[in-house]
Amino acid sequence: MMSSNEQPIRRVEDIHGFFRTGTVRGVGNWSETHVRSSTSGGGGYVHNGTGHISAPTVTVSSTNTEVMRFFMEYGDDDEEEVTIKGGGFAAREGQRVTVVRIGSRPGRGYNVAYHNHNTGNTHAPDGWLAWPLGKFPSALMVLIAPIVGAIIGASLFTGLWWILGLAGFSWAFYAWHKKAGEYRKLKEAVRQRIDEVLADAKAEHGRMRAGREGEAA
Repeated sequence: MMSSNEQPIRRVEDIHGFFRTGTVRGVGNWSETHVRSSTSGGGGYVHNGTGHISAPTVTVSSTNTEVMRFFMEYGDDDEEEVTIKGGGFAAREGQRVTVVRIGSRPGRGYNVAYHNHNTGNTHAPDGWLAWPLGKFPSALMVLIAPIVGAIIGASLFTGLWWILGLAGFSWAFYAWHKKAGEYRKLKEAVRQRIDEVLADAKAEHGRMRAGREGEAA
């Protein structure tokens, strides 16, 4: 992901994508361990010197995350550091890799896909689309609206609180469902744009490779 402050994409017309292809340098791989602990139970009572006290139970768990870091060398002292967590992509020194960026403005955006031209592997996790699109519409209003409606109904129209509660739920659910549908359509449009940009990158790589082979012959 780029460090620039980008505005989320809100319309299909605002989807802009481009790619950069570079040479991989300085590959490093390691595993990060995250330790979590939680406490439950414990307590008790003491009365007149007698009672029962139990110690809390502490649960410790850990997860390992694969981390890959390398540099994309574009030429003319232009390079970019890339860190990919969670696995799913591999590259080694000297291979040609394309990064696809999607954003709300031309020439700006977030890294949403990587393609290794030497292996043919493309890494484009679905979760990365949350960066250019923003968060999925929250369903919290669906839960709050009927409660607010019921409270208003109980204070103004005694006996009809359930009608306003149901009306509040129906309105909130309709509004959320509409926004969720628009988000899904926008997400599919972004996926399509990623595929188009990747196709252009592969075509350009093929032309450059054919040119180098022609010169060598």
